Amino acid sequence: MMLHSTLGRFRLLLWLQGLSYVLLLFVAFPLKNAGILPQSVTWFGNLYGFLFLMYMLFMVSLYTTQKWRLRRPIALFFVSFIPLGNFIYDFFVFRKMDQGQRIVK
Repeated sequence: MMLHSTLGRFRLLLWLQGLSYVLLLFVAFPLKNAGILPQSVTWFGNLYGFLFLMYMLFMVSLYTTQKWRLRRPIALFFVSFIPLGNFIYDFFVFRKMDQGQRIVK
């Protein structure tokens, strides 16, 4: 199960933060610009901001406890600003860890 490890909980947060970013860009902004729901950006923006802050705090915590090299948190930071970037990073990096392949920290 994903939630039994610290890395698993981080991956869940990675997915939630990525989903909130996609919803902000592709649901909230079009709803606001169409005039259908002008406050949608505020709602989704607050959710995204909270999840992004938790994501960054959790990532720094993992960086120190898991002894990651500095390039992983830097990559995770920049990937978080690319729509669907979190999902792609999870698929290509963290899934390999689940399958038992060696990943350079």
